[in-house]
Amino acid sequence: AAWLFFDQSFAAPLTSLTRSLLNTLRTNPDYEIQYAGPNQLDPLFQTVNELTRRLAAHHRELVQAMTAATAQVEEQKNRLEAILRDLQEGVVVCNLNNQVLLYNQLALKILHITGELGLGRSLFTVVSREPISNAFRRLRLRVAEGRHHNHPLGITTHLVCATTDGLHTLHAQMTLILGAEDLPTGYVVTFNDITEELAALGKRDRLLREATEGLRAPVANLRAAAEMQAANPDMDIAAHRTFDEVVFKESAALSETVNQLCQEYRDIIVGYWPMTDDLSATLLEMVAQRLKETSDIAVTVVHLPQWLHGDSHSIISLNEYLIRRISAYSGVKAFDISAEAGPRQVYIDIIWSGEPLPTGFLDDGLNTVLPGAPGGLTVRDVLEHHQSELWSDRCGEGLARVRVPMPAARSVHTASELPPRPEFYDFSLLQEQLAPGGAFAERPLKSLDYVVFDLETTGLKPSEGDEIVSIAGVRIVNGRILTGETFDRQVNPGRPIPKASTRFHGITDDMVQGKPPAHLVLPQFHQFVGDAVLVAHNAAFDLRFLKLKEAESGVIFNQPVLDTLLLSVFLDDQSIAHNLDAIAERFGVHVSARHTALGDALVTAGIFVHMLALLKDLDVTTLGQAIAASSTIIKVRAQQKQF
Repeated sequence: AAWLFFDQSFAAPLTSLTRSLLNTLRTNPDYEIQYAGPNQLDPLFQTVNELTRRLAAHHRELVQAMTAATAQVEEQKNRLEAILRDLQEGVVVCNLNNQVLLYNQLALKILHITGELGLGRSLFTVVSREPISNAFRRLRLRVAEGRHHNHPLGITTHLVCATTDGLHTLHAQMTLILGAEDLPTGYVVTFNDITEELAALGKRDRLLREATEGLRAPVANLRAAAEMQAANPDMDIAAHRTFDEVVFKESAALSETVNQLCQEYRDIIVGYWPMTDDLSATLLEMVAQRLKETSDIAVTVVHLPQWLHGDSHSIISLNEYLIRRISAYSGVKAFDISAEAGPRQVYIDIIWSGEPLPTGFLDDGLNTVLPGAPGGLTVRDVLEHHQSELWSDRCGEGLARVRVPMPAARSVHTASELPPRPEFYDFSLLQEQLAPGGAFAERPLKSLDYVVFDLETTGLKPSEGDEIVSIAGVRIVNGRILTGETFDRQVNPGRPIPKASTRFHGITDDMVQGKPPAHLVLPQFHQFVGDAVLVAHNAAFDLRFLKLKEAESGVIFNQPVLDTLLLSVFLDDQSIAHNLDAIAERFGVHVSARHTALGDALVTAGIFVHMLALLKDLDVTTLGQAIAASSTIIKVRAQQKQF
């Protein structure tokens, strides 16, 4: 009887409640559970009903929110599809694995795809790999170095590529998709088919070439006839003179026409081919990296970077090809590559130890098709597009080079003019760092390794709480600036960055959020420096910040230090301005990306290399002598401070 009472009063109602709850959860959230059992369970059923009513209300709100969100997403999707449909370019969105995430119908037409491109497929199944990969690596490097903030194209670049079957040449524009902390999460590429336009350009190319070549023979014959007439003693003198005047006048006019046609032909080629301004260091580093990955050839990028104008992918392919060919001919496996600014052009120099290439060697390869170049471009094509030519000569004792002229940048890439940093002197600290030089004292300056460095800070008063926000350095070996061996880190100062300081270096609070503090970055920089001699401009300012961080970071920068400010005073009259911009102007060092730590370090490095030659002229040839020269300037400055 007890079990029967328990079953009817508790077990059966609870079983019914369980089934009703399952029905409510799985099928009908608005269902209200009915109860007709003993009073003992009535509060439980009322509570359960209240819970189910609330659950139903939340369910309705969730359904309404989902419906609204779905409608909004659908509306945005329709808008995006309409925008993509109306664009005149083919658009493809890819992730970091180059898998297609989105595309418009015009992309199928431009890429000459029948059917679907296929979400999740690799873009490289339809487009040549190298130009896309190179463009992405250049953009990623631009963002990693922070240059995209001031670069005229931001996170965008232009390139020329081809469909995988090689039948169609494409002009493309790539834009990075940035996520948290400016890290790339993918990219968008827009395509235009320029095959027919290039074919028309090629036709004009051939017509112009035939016209110019066709005119050369008549001109030569005309001149030969004139010479024959001039050598004929039987001709009447007056007639002879008249004939000569006509012949030479016409031949001169024809020669002028030929030259004009040649120039117009080159202008047509250059004016049409898609080109952009690029920093040489980015292109040359990619040449070095590609050769490192695919051969046993070592290429070192040296000297200061320069801005040039060209088709980045074909420039990379051309220089890679030239280095491979020179190596195959000479057996040389180590090269330097640099860019040097000229009056109207930028010269890319490929340098090696050995003899210049024989006459005709470079000409023999002009018709070679460059591997990976779109549209089957030859060496000659790339040179003509850039109004360039090749030659090989000596460039120093035991050194030879191939020089490749490139157009200078179309835009002026210079830093904004800002007041120079005030001269900062801590005489005790400078004297400590300008010790006699230890084991390096008698070493020739040219034989030493240097790290030229610079700091950007929250302000100019390290003893009053100002902190480091960026530190950068570049290595100099054997008098060569190794632009491929740099240290460049942003630092979280642990305090707000004043707007007045941001105006100088461009670094904001958002940019350093999540970056490591100075005491974690300085050990990395100390390892990068190693046993090298430190070089800085107005070094006491930077050294003071490093000194104040010794205890916290656990590293001491006790390497010998040379200060380009002190050396400038030693080399030039003390009445001359000795700020970084003024010295750079005197030495002809191009100033780009100034007021960034790496930009200032590169400019200082360029100045210091010039100073090494000037110091040698004054018989200052060892580290000890350079330190002694700097010490004399410190004493003079200290005396001046007393008056």
